[in-house]
Formats: sequence, C-alpha cells, structure tokens
Amino acid sequence: MKRTILILVSVVLFGPVLGADSAREIIDRADEPFLGTRIYTRSEMTVYRAGEARPTLEMESYSMREHGKQLSLSVYLGPARMKGTAYLMIENDLWVRFASTGRIRKLSSSAKKNSAGGTDFSYYDMADSGQGFAEEYSLQLDDENATIDGQRCYRIILRPQEGSEIPYEKVVCYVRREGYRYLELAYYQDGAHVKTLRFFDYRNADGRSYPFRYEMESHTKPSRTEVVVKSLEFDSSRVEPDLFSVPYLRRIK
Repeated sequence: MKRTILILVSVVLFGPVLGADSAREIIDRADEPFLGTRIYTRSEMTVYRAGEARPTLEMESYSMREHGKQLSLSVYLGPARMKGTAYLMIENDLWVRFASTGRIRKLSSSAKKNSAGGTDFSYYDMADSGQGFAEEYSLQLDDENATIDGQRCYRIILRPQEGSEIPYEKVVCYVRREGYRYLELAYYQDGAHVKTLRFFDYRNADGRSYPFRYEMESHTKPSRTEVVVKSLEFDSSRVEPDLFSVPYLRRIK
C-alpha cells in the first residue's frame, strides 16, 4: 500500500513513470547502424510523381568526420542529364556543382531545405554526418507504446538544439521496440507535417542491421522518392579528406 502511494505521488509530481530506456538511450541504439568515421554508399533513387516513376538516379555518397567537423559529399553518376551534379557539405556550409554548366555555387543556409535534384530529399537530408539522425536535437520520450503498421515502438520528439541550423522545427521519430530499428521520421515545418521518411529491408551489413531501402514521402505534393542501397562500406578506403573540398568539385566530370 505504501509503495502504491509513493508511485502515485511520483506520477503527480514528476509525470508518468516511463520504462528503463531514456530517449537518449533509445536513439543511441537506433543510431548504431549508421555510425562511422568513413562511410561510402552507392544507391539508386527513383522519384514518383502522382504514382508515375521518373528516370532512376544513380549516386555515390561519401561521409566522414575529421577534426570534429562533419563532411559529406554526394555525386550523381546518372542519368546523363544529372551526371556530375554534386553536393558538398562541410559543417553548415553547402556547395552545389551543377552538371549542365560545371558551375559551383555556395548556397545560403536557408537553401538547405530546398529540394535536391528534384527529389523529396532536401540538401540537408542528403548530408550524412556518420553520426546518426539525432546528433543536433534535444530529445523527449513521448510514448513508449506507440504503433506503426502493427509494430510496437517508441515515439520520440526531436527538437533542434539552440544555435543549430536544422531546417525543421521538430521531427517525430518512431523506433521499433524490438531491435531498436528506425521505422519512421515525421518532419514538421511551421506547424505542418511536411514529409515522412520510412525505412525498409533491414539486412546485415558488417555486423549491423541496416535499411537497404528507404522512402521519403511529401505531404505537400503527390510525390515520393525511393532509395535503394546497392553498395555500402564502413571505414571505407574510398573516403579521403581531399574529397571534401571545392577544388575536388572542380575536378568532377
């Protein structure tokens, strides 16, 4: 009886009693498959507009962290009209190389929320720090027993930390309780749910459970972009510091 009273008092004073896992512990475990110092991926992206598929895009992506800085480079390999287009991010700085002209342009911070290559991913979304999805967010465990497609999961609210240049006001994250896998990330801007990232086809990759297919769906237009990972390397020898520079962008053909 005394124990019951103590629990009730705790609920009144401190809010609902949650499970053993904190929001940070849950996110850290969900992030584990995405962490690395030098990550290389080769993938195919297909944009569907009103259900109709557009020509598939081929892309190579490189990411690393050096001297505390996040470095990311994405280069289109095809089709011909996109080959040589590239996005370079060094911390909060963004450069784009345009295949049609070979011109390199540094974009403003506000441009990070714009569509990358006509896909449903923004420039910010395309940058992979190798540090997981929630590094610059504060976290709140909102629900321990949410469900997505019949799967029990944690619902965690991510809000940008003060001073960050994240283009979203919040992200609602769903992590499956079994295996701590990301299921969905719901992105919000100006109070509206603007798009959702979903993860599929988890496979073993270098001892990690990694999603080899994911999809970004827009909620502001009838569009979605599917990404299929064709090749994935952790601690890859392909990833070198020289890649993450404007001079390297000039050498891309």
